[in-house]
Amino acid sequence: RFYVNDKTYALARKSPSGNVVSNEYYFSSLGTVPDLPTANAREKDIREILEAEFKIDANVTLAYGGGALRADSKVSFRYFFLFNTISEDIITNSKVFFDKQSEDRYREALPRIFDMALGIDDLANMAARERRDALEKELLRAERKNSLLSPGRDDFDGEVREIAARAAEYGFFSGETNSISRDVVRRAINDAASVETGKALDRHAEVSSELFSIERRLRKLRQFTSEYRAYKNALKGAEDSLLPIEQLIKQAPTLVKSEIFDDLISSLKADLLAVKKSTARKQPVDGQIAAMVQSLEDQRAKLESELTGLPQEPLSFASEREKWLFVGQAQGRFRAYDAAAPITVALQSAVSTTGLQEQIDAIYVRDVDETRTAVISLINEIAQGYLTATGKALANYSTYQTDFAYKEKRLRLRKPRSSLIENVGSSSNHMFLHLLQFLALHEVAIGHRSPFVPSFLIIDQPSRPYYPDEKPKDDVVLSNSDSEKVSIAFQLLNDFVARINDQYAEEFQMIVFEHVPKATFDDMEYVHLLPEFRNGEALIPQAWQS
Repeated sequence: RFYVNDKTYALARKSPSGNVVSNEYYFSSLGTVPDLPTANAREKDIREILEAEFKIDANVTLAYGGGALRADSKVSFRYFFLFNTISEDIITNSKVFFDKQSEDRYREALPRIFDMALGIDDLANMAARERRDALEKELLRAERKNSLLSPGRDDFDGEVREIAARAAEYGFFSGETNSISRDVVRRAINDAASVETGKALDRHAEVSSELFSIERRLRKLRQFTSEYRAYKNALKGAEDSLLPIEQLIKQAPTLVKSEIFDDLISSLKADLLAVKKSTARKQPVDGQIAAMVQSLEDQRAKLESELTGLPQEPLSFASEREKWLFVGQAQGRFRAYDAAAPITVALQSAVSTTGLQEQIDAIYVRDVDETRTAVISLINEIAQGYLTATGKALANYSTYQTDFAYKEKRLRLRKPRSSLIENVGSSSNHMFLHLLQFLALHEVAIGHRSPFVPSFLIIDQPSRPYYPDEKPKDDVVLSNSDSEKVSIAFQLLNDFVARINDQYAEEFQMIVFEHVPKATFDDMEYVHLLPEFRNGEALIPQAWQS
């Protein structure tokens, strides 16, 4: 029997036959446990009921795939159970903090569900992202369709340019880029009657003449700029020679003056001021010259571009037959396009992409990067509080700073006022780091009202570092320091449940498998002991098996 969202369920599965698990289930949505359960539900139906409780439906999918998982496949609620177990395989592991990381699908699932589990991403944002992605795919299909419709038109536009280029070579088309259109080229072909129309050659000569004029003006402007710069340098030298005058003017009150002193000083002062004004860093003429040079260079670039498309000398037809053959071919290509274009347009018309783009722009998808950074900071803050609460349990590391490695999904310790990540030793320290991480993750999930992570935690023997043997021994007596550390670990778990109850008004359950002395749990309000698993007693009581 278990409780989810204020509902009570009962679930039982028939015992396996050897190594083969059974597919027979008993399920009750009212939490009823009969004396003799009988198969009454399919695994698929039970899974759908439980997934609905955890808000998992067809819209909760994996954003990207891997070797064992497919992109856009539905998320299994079992993946979120990675947050609910600390097994004996990992509780003292220094590198791996989550169970089942040796199984491909769970190892690939963890980074894909982590943001959902902690509320970094949410269902509304995921739905908006999915809608946007669907519209972007639709937009891409529309653009591809339009690109398939336009090649005929675009290809013929290319042919028109080829015809125009040849017509320009033969001298009966001007070759100006702004006049190359279907109708203009067609008209030039139809009007072609002789080889005397050397319009392209005329245009080549005209452009060359304009380029020569521009080059001449540019040379004169550059020459003027050079001479003007030399003039300013000469004035600068004159200014330097007049610098003693400034000092003389400053010392005038202390000098013995003659009759002409004031007139001389006034004249030199005026000359100095005029020189300074002339050698100012920027004069109006500087900007005017620069603007003129830029304008001329732009004109030159445009003319040079046009000149590259014009023949220097017109070709001539070897015979009248060759000329009329070219004209006939060109006219035939125009008629072929005129006949095919209406049919193509009638069969398929271009799809408007404006509306799709407007819909995409109207969808707000929150960037989760900022939220992720804030959540990582929150994990560190909460874990730091628990680290402080453990006091001397982590010995030399009690004053260190917690540092959650998002990519590795594990908690580390950083030396105070340093970027150095400590290589923590001792299995007991690793055990505490596992506890700190999982308690912090669950508190974040509860604080963010995550619907995906159940509020329970199963821990297998957190005292393992202090009991080296696999089997418990009643005569094993821990040293005072180790006994204290075990007590600190359980006090941490007890206080966590109290914190969730008091601060979040939520319930939280832990199932801890242990063999420490009962006295360890004295005065721990939230610890409830079950009968020891001895003399036939186990997780499933013998009475249930009769």
